[in-house]
Amino acid sequence: MAKKKKSGISKLVFVIIFSILVMTLIPSGIYCAVERINPIQMVSSVITFNNDDLIIGKWQNEERTSAYEFFEDGTYKSYFTQKYSLEGEYSIKGNKLTLLNPSTNQTVVYTFSVNKKSLEMLIYQENGLDSKSDTDQTVKYNKVDRIELRDPLDALGIIVDSLKEGTTDASEE
Repeated sequence: MAKKKKSGISKLVFVIIFSILVMTLIPSGIYCAVERINPIQMVSSVITFNNDDLIIGKWQNEERTSAYEFFEDGTYKSYFTQKYSLEGEYSIKGNKLTLLNPSTNQTVVYTFSVNKKSLEMLIYQENGLDSKSDTDQTVKYNKVDRIELRDPLDALGIIVDSLKEGTTDASEE
């Protein structure tokens, strides 16, 4: 009789655990499919602490061709060479960073990850349209104390060189 009772409790525990897993995994899977993120990104965005605080500061790519500065008041500046910059507002929801340029009413949404030293961004949407380009790449920015960008001609040379490397790599295949 004691064995039957133990067996019944084991089955009940199994059913409860299985039910909890099903009720957690199915909605999570649907959310990941709708938001076009993998489950690791979803879990990461849930358990990481406030990205709003981490993103505040100056960020520059290694080539020194672009940079961002995020302020506590929800505004940002983006720099492309020493002479060209844009200003706007940003918002964060989960792992999505939305940049709005009020002067042009253009919106770009990035999926992003940030820690104390680096910021990685990948274009998700531009002006409400999903980005589905094969050339989309995650861009990495390092946290800096001072933004130091190359002059426009140096930056242009780097861009041309990277395009040449891309065509060389493609032609070698």
